[in-house]
Amino acid sequence: MSRRFGLPTVGFFGLAALALALGACAPAPTPTPPTPVVIEKEVTPTAAPRPREFVLGTGWEVPPAYHGNPFAPGGVGGAWWFVFQPLLIYIPATGEALPSLAESFQEAPDRITFRLRQTGWSDGTPFTSKDVWASFVLMRLMWNWPGEVDRVETPDDRTAVIVWKQPLANPKALLSSAPILVNTKAYGKFAEEAAQWLGRTGPEAEEALNKVRQEVSNFKPEKPIAIGPYQVESVSASEMILTKNPHHYAAGQIAIDRIRFLRWTSNEVMWAFHLAGELDASHAAAPKDVADQILQRQPKTRLHLVTDLSEFALLFNLRKAPFNDVRFRRALAYLIDRDKVREVAYFAGLTSAPYSHGVLKSFEERWLGKDFLASLTAYNPDPAKAEALLTEMGWRKGPDGKWRDPSGRTPEFEILAQAGATDWVLAAEAIATQLNGQGFQVRARAVEPGVYPTTLRGGQFDMAIQFGSAWWGTAHPHTGYYRLYQGEAAEFTGAKDLMKTAKGPQGEEVDVAQALDRLLKEPDPERQKAIVRQLAWITNENLPALSLLEKRLMIFHVDGVRVTGWPAENDPLWTVAPGAIERFYAHLLIQGILKPAP
Repeated sequence: MSRRFGLPTVGFFGLAALALALGACAPAPTPTPPTPVVIEKEVTPTAAPRPREFVLGTGWEVPPAYHGNPFAPGGVGGAWWFVFQPLLIYIPATGEALPSLAESFQEAPDRITFRLRQTGWSDGTPFTSKDVWASFVLMRLMWNWPGEVDRVETPDDRTAVIVWKQPLANPKALLSSAPILVNTKAYGKFAEEAAQWLGRTGPEAEEALNKVRQEVSNFKPEKPIAIGPYQVESVSASEMILTKNPHHYAAGQIAIDRIRFLRWTSNEVMWAFHLAGELDASHAAAPKDVADQILQRQPKTRLHLVTDLSEFALLFNLRKAPFNDVRFRRALAYLIDRDKVREVAYFAGLTSAPYSHGVLKSFEERWLGKDFLASLTAYNPDPAKAEALLTEMGWRKGPDGKWRDPSGRTPEFEILAQAGATDWVLAAEAIATQLNGQGFQVRARAVEPGVYPTTLRGGQFDMAIQFGSAWWGTAHPHTGYYRLYQGEAAEFTGAKDLMKTAKGPQGEEVDVAQALDRLLKEPDPERQKAIVRQLAWITNENLPALSLLEKRLMIFHVDGVRVTGWPAENDPLWTVAPGAIERFYAHLLIQGILKPAP
């Protein structure tokens, strides 16, 4: 019974009944001096302390579509790297690997043996080596990845051995991108069934595997079962709330109680959140004027730039004349001022000029060195060199200043870019403007995202803006060269079929596929460098694509409002961010580096 002003609260009907009873039955009272009423001071309830939180932006499926299965469309969303966790964290800047879900590991040429931490899933289930096994079985079943893994051995509950099909140049980087996703309590039956058929061929095996894939896709728990530091508490159309996983080994040292996600629907929305001071961090790319406005409006906001492990590039269609002639590609390289393209399209990038060798600019010295770079052709803007190459091909400039091909025509060219990718569209327009000023007839055209990849694969273009060399997931040159000569970029340019062999720096005939295979398997760092330099020379001299800039993530982060403790500007930990920035945030929280602002 609550008390207010010293009187019991009994309600309207209780008071009425009491009054009637007294009036009907009691004699008239003898007057007595009134008893003083003691009026108690009303106490305002103390508000509950606001949770110590970290506010970010991300995307997710709006309920009721949202669910917790990492293998089914619509599952998990941007909570991914907070609810799941890898065995180790790879730091590209140093090549070092830090234990994560594993407390230690030992490397051998064909395997890595992990000693697992004593930790738990958010449903209270202990973490064991069988969970590692089940995660890799289902990743292979559902994604056919990572294909480099032959098997996972589980000699005891706290030991997991990942065995490779063949030795790898950088296996730790691969595993840093492969979080542990499932426990055997919830997903074990799917993994057991899939393991019976994986690696087998024929209609019966394919039918059985498709059946398991469908069963996995149909499994829709309301929320993810978390092995990472946080668990999903609630999901709405505008916010996703994560709270600490109480069974996580670091729960006691993580100082941030919850993660609050605001829904990231566009970069423009993120800019507005930053301007209003509603975010602690995001990597929403912004033009310089917007970035400056955010930093001025919110003085505790900092902007950190770190490589995204990728390049923007101008792809050439090697199937079509005149782009099938390396002299024409080189002439264009001499006519394009790439630093001016960077200023217009993505001011935070690193200009790739004067080379186009496939090694990211920020890794140039580590892999190539100054002496080797001096042996490459430098494509500084030089219209005279471009004119000499075009003249050699039989091109001539007419009295109107326009270039004519050997047949006397003035051809028109297009540079395609994906619609909505503002930076790519700006790059295409900037290059078209420059080439038009040099006597060509070039226009930029935006193509809808849904048909852009198929347009490029079908060879229906002259030039296009796309990612060139990209080292996502591995931070290693092999990944970039594979993309240029056998992967997606090679499918776009035609290099997959047209550049199977090439002359090396000493005039030697190089089988590109064999060189890539050697690079993948070579464990010795110096021998890796020799292969990388051979591929770098081929790439720079043949120009299957012209590298424009190395993309750098623009990480806006606020220090001293809700959180503090961000790493120093030169801390190599920042290089964990590319490809999975939430993994970087989660690591900072687990280690107690990020903590509540005082």
